[in-house]
Amino acid sequence: MNYAELQHVVQKLSFDLLHARVDQICDAPFRLQFAFRRYVDAARKFFLILDFHPSHLDLYPTDHPKKAPSQPQAFTMLLRKYLMGRALTALRLSDTDRIVTWEFGEDGEGSHALVAELTGRAPKIFFIEVETQKILGRIGRDDDRILDDLYVPPPAPARLLSSPDRFACATDFYAELERTFTARDDNESLETLRTQALRRARTAQNRASRLELSLRQDLQKARRAEDERLETDILNAYAYKVPKGASQVDLPDFQTGQPVRIFLDPALSVRENIDRRYAHCKRLIKALPGMNARLETTCARHAKLDDLVRSLNDAPDFPSLQALFPLVDTLCAPFEKNIPSRAPKASKKKDNDVHIPFKTFFSADNTRILVGKTAQDNDLLTFRFSRGNDAWLHALGIPGSHVVVKSPSPSPETLLDAALLAKHYSKAAQADAADIQVTCVKFVRKIKDAPPGKVEIRGEKCLLIRKDPIRLARLLATES
Repeated sequence: MNYAELQHVVQKLSFDLLHARVDQICDAPFRLQFAFRRYVDAARKFFLILDFHPSHLDLYPTDHPKKAPSQPQAFTMLLRKYLMGRALTALRLSDTDRIVTWEFGEDGEGSHALVAELTGRAPKIFFIEVETQKILGRIGRDDDRILDDLYVPPPAPARLLSSPDRFACATDFYAELERTFTARDDNESLETLRTQALRRARTAQNRASRLELSLRQDLQKARRAEDERLETDILNAYAYKVPKGASQVDLPDFQTGQPVRIFLDPALSVRENIDRRYAHCKRLIKALPGMNARLETTCARHAKLDDLVRSLNDAPDFPSLQALFPLVDTLCAPFEKNIPSRAPKASKKKDNDVHIPFKTFFSADNTRILVGKTAQDNDLLTFRFSRGNDAWLHALGIPGSHVVVKSPSPSPETLLDAALLAKHYSKAAQADAADIQVTCVKFVRKIKDAPPGKVEIRGEKCLLIRKDPIRLARLLATES
């Protein structure tokens, strides 16, 4: 969506959504979805999509909202905390670039703003406090504008590219927007499915080609088994002439009398060489029919895979592509590795399961917080999965989980989140308050011959943490 189209959308939305209240916020990869209730039609929701995918940066309404995921992102939880039920007081577009600002507020309450910088191939979303311009949350990497800093707009470009507005003459503006972007999303979904199917088919195609080449080489060796057996018959007839420890010998052919050079293993006796060569010839001759059958099957599958790749490339729409999926599974399965012959029993744990010794949570600013599961897992978390400057927390004087914040300088809110998790995963979970030790991982040392999870720390500080059910519920909802 270019600047002219975005300007058109913002002008229309700022007229239709002014003072509408936020009723719902949900997310998806590279997407935020808002639901508003307007005074003019309180019984109906108005859905708005903010799409910040690197390949397309769009803002448009929809009558077909996406289903909300079961696990929202931390940034979405932050927006819900501050914006649910709030009114949209302003929606504007920057004069210098594709930067859309949404302001939300109420009488007598501080207002907040969502700033969507739909610029370049690395879009960024900031949630700020309007009065102080303090950054409360963000999506996208920006080392110059971090949490708790003041929000500063990016420098204006030298000039804005002038592009035509595709929707300038649309009779039903919102419907035309949705048709355009729904068609684009459907096409992207089609191409994604096509790419995934082609990847499987081409991988199987390459493996079938390599297998066919290998089988042809093995077949050539098997067809030489008769010649090898004739050489072994000559070696057996003239065994008394072969010197001990010889690596090769020239013996006369039965029919022509011409010398035939036969190679031997000098580490074996003549009789052992003869027995080994006969056994080898027997295996090759016995395997020859099976090799022919397997080569025919592989060639047939290879030809079908070639046809499948052409069909996947030529499929014009989703039904045509979907009709090929069973064929993809049937033809690719024999060439895919780690395909179990039958479903494993649910009661048996897989041998190759990797044990993760910690639970992962996310603070309000999307910082990872790791919590050990058991005493043995506490040691693994602290001494194998953490870095020296990571923050480390533990309930003071009582058994509990080690808690590690994957950041050398976590914000105060993140430390409070981690301390509350340290309290919750300790013997003080039901207490009204608990003291939590805070230090760095590099100041934690394992005590020799001590039981698992027992450590010695230095340079610690103590935080008094009280019960906070709302904060705890928000943290537990981010577990992954």
